Amino acid sequence: MQSKNKRKRIDYSAKVGEVVVDVEAFVKNKSSENAKKISTTAEHIEIDIYFDKHYFDRQQHGDQEGRRDGIESDTVKSLLVEAGRHLFYYSIKNKTFSFVNFEVVPRPERIVLTKEVDGELPLNVVAEYHYLGLNKFEVTLKTAMKIGGFKLSDGQYQLILHPDETSTLMRLEKAKLLLVSECTH
Repeated sequence: MQSKNKRKRIDYSAKVGEVVVDVEAFVKNKSSENAKKISTTAEHIEIDIYFDKHYFDRQQHGDQEGRRDGIESDTVKSLLVEAGRHLFYYSIKNKTFSFVNFEVVPRPERIVLTKEVDGELPLNVVAEYHYLGLNKFEVTLKTAMKIGGFKLSDGQYQLILHPDETSTLMRLEKAKLLLVSECTH
């Protein structure tokens, strides 16, 4: 019997070439079956971060319970920055949720930002956000504590940030902590 030589295979990788995307094509988007993308724009938002003297006093000297551990400036600043995206998401998604104060009032809205850090007790930060201009806000960190079961005021919101970059928005109403919304992506 005579052995057959293997047939040469065609190398298609050299023939495929570059994929061309038709920028003039009409495609399906969230609103239409036939829409043409015209452009993409990105907005720049500035948030000035302040730390209240009360926070500095608790960080440096503590309170009647002693010095507060786990509330270092870098840690709480990181929590404030991470929370920003989630807060804007919830304010767009939920018509009744607003975390920004537009006017100076006797009792401005404050939100509790909570995140478990290093598998220990959760870090709780009380923050107050104010509008300065169309793309400019300020946030003032009022106080910070690493404690389980942080007490909220009636009607106050709590944003819980999870390690997998998801979050949960809660609200205390008549001594019950209620789920407002979740961000799973």
